[in-house]
Amino acid sequence: MKHVKITIITLLFIGSGLLAQGQMGDNPLETYLREKQINARSATEGIYYQVEKEGEGNYPQAGDYVKIRYTGKLLDGKVFDQSNEEAIVFQLGRRQVISGWEIGIPLFKKGGKGTLYLPATVAYGKRGAGKAVPPNAPLIFEVELEDILDIDAYDRYMEVQEAKERAAYERRLEEQFDTDKKLISQYIKKNKLKAKQTASGLSYVITKKGKGKNTAKAGDLLDVQYEGFLLNGEPFDQSDSAKPYQVTLGKGKVIKGWEEGLQFFKKGAEGWLLIPSKLAYGPRPIIEETVNVPANSVLVFKIKVVSLKEQAGE
Repeated sequence: MKHVKITIITLLFIGSGLLAQGQMGDNPLETYLREKQINARSATEGIYYQVEKEGEGNYPQAGDYVKIRYTGKLLDGKVFDQSNEEAIVFQLGRRQVISGWEIGIPLFKKGGKGTLYLPATVAYGKRGAGKAVPPNAPLIFEVELEDILDIDAYDRYMEVQEAKERAAYERRLEEQFDTDKKLISQYIKKNKLKAKQTASGLSYVITKKGKGKNTAKAGDLLDVQYEGFLLNGEPFDQSDSAKPYQVTLGKGKVIKGWEEGLQFFKKGAEGWLLIPSKLAYGPRPIIEETVNVPANSVLVFKIKVVSLKEQAGE
């Protein structure tokens, strides 16, 4: 639910009887109710509502956290928004939702269910809401007030939700990692590379061993010439041909795939790094002036270690 900045108005009931035909004006919402022969109660700010299930207990007040399931429709019946498997929770009186909800939700008791008919003035107004809701559109919300939460119950609810979100995020990362490994394997096979894979999922190829005595390690200062590609061969970044990129390993200044992968290179060594997205930029797209990396991209780097100074700074 997106919030439209409308002054908060104290809830007032305008009568409690059913609205009969002929009592409504000519605005679009009232015309709709009249033509559909919908008997609805009226509330403040031009809102109408029907209570399908009374519920029990108290009506929610400003400051309460309410747990809501809903389906939002335009007058033509098109669904533009709805709660998913989980109900949504918000605090009344804090302008977290449209003002029609601030006024309309307190019309229902805990466990109550029904329909809100909102004029555009207490919904998304003259601006509408993107492509989903046109300007000046009255809205229909089928709502169910599942629960009213105090602050302690809200905190417990949020802990459960955060745990679910973390678990879902980790699950998505693992699924993406499995996909990345398959893509890297296909790339290696297609390009006939003699690659080695580490436990992290990084794959690397050494095409020139170099002349250094030791491979790089944390604390070493490296000058690196590189070219970066997406799996489709599209270049996204490269070092300055006249000035290698300088990196001290172990400082966390480069992606994890570089931190690990460069440790297989000696001074003068050349080769390739094939980096799964979780060791690169993950689900975060990188869009800069000269760099465009889509979310969850496997990255391919052509690498040359120009110089290697061991244990920099010691």
